[in-house]
Amino acid sequence: MRAVKYIGLCSAMLVVACNSNQTPLPVIKKHSDSVKPFENLYDSPFEELLTHHIDTMDFLTAEERKPIADSFFRLAYSGFDKSYGYDFAGNQYPTSINRQSRNVITWLGHASFLIQDGLGNSYLTDPVFGEFDGIVGKIGTMIFDELKRLGPAPVTPKDLAFVDGVLISHDHYDHFSNDTLSKLGEELDIFLPLGVQKKLVGRYNNVYALDWFTEVKYKQSHIHFVPAHHYSKRGIFGQHDSLWGGWVIKAGEQTIYFAGDTGYSPIFKDIQKKYGNMDVCMMPIVTYGKHFRSVHLSPEDALRAAQDLQCKVFVPWGYGTWQLGFEHVNEPLRRLAYAAKTFKPNFKVRVLGMGESFKFTELL
Repeated sequence: MRAVKYIGLCSAMLVVACNSNQTPLPVIKKHSDSVKPFENLYDSPFEELLTHHIDTMDFLTAEERKPIADSFFRLAYSGFDKSYGYDFAGNQYPTSINRQSRNVITWLGHASFLIQDGLGNSYLTDPVFGEFDGIVGKIGTMIFDELKRLGPAPVTPKDLAFVDGVLISHDHYDHFSNDTLSKLGEELDIFLPLGVQKKLVGRYNNVYALDWFTEVKYKQSHIHFVPAHHYSKRGIFGQHDSLWGGWVIKAGEQTIYFAGDTGYSPIFKDIQKKYGNMDVCMMPIVTYGKHFRSVHLSPEDALRAAQDLQCKVFVPWGYGTWQLGFEHVNEPLRRLAYAAKTFKPNFKVRVLGMGESFKFTELL
């Protein structure tokens, strides 16, 4: 059943792979991308499908649990409707974006943030404001509910015309959208992992393709590309043909970290050793069930990683936009609250509603 149910999605991905040759863009590279395939720097402690005690806890109410049968139309089957009882509108926050704001972070859903630093620069992380790109979005959303957005993004690209740069963590469809980028306009500077520039369509001001532990001096800031424990794949072929990772922005006295998708590994201690303590850490807490935990953080893994990074303010993300994992949409935040109560981290946890902004310097 598991093999059969992927046929429709794989067919769409095959079409994308066969039509992915684009006119090369002018790219400013840091290091070469001749060493392939790319590999994670450490083994995951979660490679084996082990059950941990917190995995057996039930974070749902009786009203949220709706049993459903497996079928061809389910990707990550858990035995229940993963969005039943989820209030998308209740997770929305009145969005008020001021292009003049400084030291403000706004969550725009899933992995998309607007970061306005203290020097007057603004960045978007992994902007995906619609369905997935191309045929995967058109066909995939017709076949699999997990690939459909649970609701609209809280902003449109027109609301963000003032943004200076976009930071992309990797090539997966929920993080990299040519459609969204094209609507943001050609004046952007795009920062990508090595190899992803080959999948970028359109013309932009500057395109930077970075290797791990390399940087770009950008205006008054320094933007560093750092490792994560994940993988890349845009079609049926091409596993690990581009890098994946996170971003560290050093702007004046502030250091801001965006993790991208990642599982737990010793890499976070390496990042802290190289770049120092993080003022703000934006880290995922979703899609961690079963075999996914080796490449995605569970809420307790994310707290542990933030501790390794010596974060001062921890901002979770990923919940409430898609239902890509095995967990119910309502579980991650509840599991995070349980983990925080149990582990008692020595940093602040700032949970955001979709579209909500906060001034992070007020929490430092």
